[in-house]
Amino acid sequence: MSNKYKNISVISTGSWVPASFGGIKNTKDTYQIQINRLILKISIGIHEHEKQKKQRVAISLSIKAIDNLNIVNESISNVVSYENIIKKLKNITSKGHIELLETLGEKILSMCFQDDRVLSVWMKLEKLDVFKDTDSVGIEIIRDRTDNLRKKQSSINIEKIKKK
Repeated sequence: MSNKYKNISVISTGSWVPASFGGIKNTKDTYQIQINRLILKISIGIHEHEKQKKQRVAISLSIKAIDNLNIVNESISNVVSYENIIKKLKNITSKGHIELLETLGEKILSMCFQDDRVLSVWMKLEKLDVFKDTDSVGIEIIRDRTDNLRKKQSSINIEKIKKK
């Protein structure tokens, strides 16, 4: 429950935040970008044998974006491009060893939210060759733009405290 007063919104918890917090525009009209089980060989894991050999990881994303499709004009630059996302995913995963799937997930989320049109991201990361008696093991992360902004601000505050 939110009541607007000039440039400030009152949230039912009694907290005060700017009405434009997060810079999120109208979220009524949206579309989803889907990437289903992009399989990449990645250097990932905490165990010594995982550091020696790349392993297959399936990356699935569902990205909710602001619907500007009526003004697209047949130009790829006017949409959140799955082709560009896949290129960036390959770039992230090729930059050396990553210890945890959670770390990879944070890098992917950061990449997705660099585009202001992205409102939320559902992600599933699966290691495909860890256990013989499973198809995969992994994690799912769901984050929206405001969650990401809060997490980013918390990280900045933690770094400031560490420097003191």
